[in-house]
Amino acid sequence: MMLTLPIYALLIFTAALTGGIFPMLIGAKNEKHLKLFISFGAGLLLSMAFLHMIPEAFKLIPNSAGIWLLTGFCILLFLERFIMVHACEEHGCHYHTVGIAAFVGLTVHGLIEGFALASSEMVAHLGPLVLIAIVSHKAPAGIALTSILKMAGKTPKQILGFVLGVALSGPLGILLAYWILTSENYTQTAGTLLSLSAGTFLYIGACDLLPEIHRTDGEKLKRLLSFLLGIVISVLSGYFLT
Repeated sequence: MMLTLPIYALLIFTAALTGGIFPMLIGAKNEKHLKLFISFGAGLLLSMAFLHMIPEAFKLIPNSAGIWLLTGFCILLFLERFIMVHACEEHGCHYHTVGIAAFVGLTVHGLIEGFALASSEMVAHLGPLVLIAIVSHKAPAGIALTSILKMAGKTPKQILGFVLGVALSGPLGILLAYWILTSENYTQTAGTLLSLSAGTFLYIGACDLLPEIHRTDGEKLKRLLSFLLGIVISVLSGYFLT
């Protein structure tokens, strides 16, 4: 585990950094492929929460898992309502804000994802699958942030600084979660972190990513199949990772 978490931290850092730099290198992005990844991520995040993380959390803290699950959901609801940027990349997609606010929202988001990855690896042995779920929308989120900052008139140097900050938030979340899990009551703390993480997965999958499946264009069926693929991978993982 001591060796695994640094590798996970490097992978999510690389995914976020790559997604953030991509719009700076290429003027036009392939939105069709991006939307397939978003749909895949929705299926994976939702099924991960329902099939793996929530049941495990209720085993650890049966009397309080529900309230922490709801708390995780509401945390992202409040962030999204006031300061978070959507992962949606379609022209005309509504963004709540730009610039510093978007950066703060995605940074907090990254910290929570780091908590999710560390708690899943240490509690339910689901680290590899949670990693895939996070990476599947980490790059699109980075692309969204850079696109917004470009629209806000930020310079390439400023954008790179924001992108690096967001990319570092995931590894920082992993570090904080590991410190908490090894310094506090293991069962109670691990169950709390897992419940919070599951709540955020539910929100991200259902509210940010899932709407992509309902876009009315020629790629609708492909996005639905990508969503179902994410579910299938999560279901099959139950036979190999537990």
